[in-house]
Amino acid sequence: MGLFDNGAHILAEQALDATWYKQRVINHNIANVDTPDFKAKTVDFAFILKEEKCKCKYHSALHDTYHSLHSSDDESNDPLKLSVITTYETNTNQILDGNNVDMEKEQLALADAQYQYGALIDYVNNNYAMIRKAISKG
Repeated sequence: MGLFDNGAHILAEQALDATWYKQRVINHNIANVDTPDFKAKTVDFAFILKEEKCKCKYHSALHDTYHSLHSSDDESNDPLKLSVITTYETNTNQILDGNNVDMEKEQLALADAQYQYGALIDYVNNNYAMIRKAISKG
């Protein structure tokens, strides 16, 4: 197992990629605010637990979740994965030219995505700082 092959680091990298993609989609929506018949897109992402079979005698939803979170040691059997879904926005009103980009909503979503990205960068940087500190002490 490599230094950066743990599940938390891999999920942080995937979340950074997904957040970057979300920012690109939002920026594309904002850039097309005046384009006739343009339909805004939204990006949603979530961590999904993979189904794993438990060979224990305990079988409950809580136990199965706990087991899937703590049962794997390597990247290939990581019980969590990131799921990204891009859809057309349907919750905003169209204007006369058929465009449905809501600038206030897009700006709020962009600020939220930038905050998420910054938090993830801080997390990754803190992990690297801990590793650098451990190496310098050794």
